[in-house]
Amino acid sequence: MIISRAEIASAVSAYKTVKRKSSVASVAIDTTDSFERSAAAASLASVLTSASAEPFYRNDLVEHLRRQISEDRYFVPSEQIVEKLLGRLIVEFATAA
Repeated sequence: MIISRAEIASAVSAYKTVKRKSSVASVAIDTTDSFERSAAAASLASVLTSASAEPFYRNDLVEHLRRQISEDRYFVPSEQIVEKLLGRLIVEFATAA
């Protein structure tokens, strides 16, 4: 279906001429609402707070790996590298289709 410019202009002008009710004036605000956290929500909030207090990575592990890399003692088996590469290719292929 092809819509001409004249039809679009006609629809827009009809939309502009329709009187709409103001939704802001008719809405009553209820100030008696209250909120109470459930025990599960409070527990989840405390877990979130404690998890965000922890660093994103472990400094001791990062420093250990840095030392190994700088001393040329860090080794990754080629099988693990191939598995990761093939896994990523499979995921990319699956999501592209």
